[in-house]
Amino acid sequence: MKKRRVNRLIAIGILIFVLGFFTGQFINALLLWLIPIGSTMTFIGVFLYFKTTNLSDEFNFKQNDDVLTYFWNVIVLKLWTLIFMLWMIPVNFTFLTQVTL
Repeated sequence: MKKRRVNRLIAIGILIFVLGFFTGQFINALLLWLIPIGSTMTFIGVFLYFKTTNLSDEFNFKQNDDVLTYFWNVIVLKLWTLIFMLWMIPVNFTFLTQVTL
């Protein structure tokens, strides 16, 4: 799978998760089912990213990049994805335990 498609899968999964979280809280509780769908998309995207990417090449500083571009494209985007994934775990656990009770 291409890197661009994997990145889109992760981004769309995060967007669906956030949409399901906020619309489910404030508009309609049935939209809370978007939370596990978005989380699943994101986790599959991250799995495919680790499967298809050579991390030593991914985090190398390229000669045509400046420091800010490297920091933004390599460090910050991966950090934000990690933060969203860490947020998804307790939200999914809470959602799935409340739905099944």
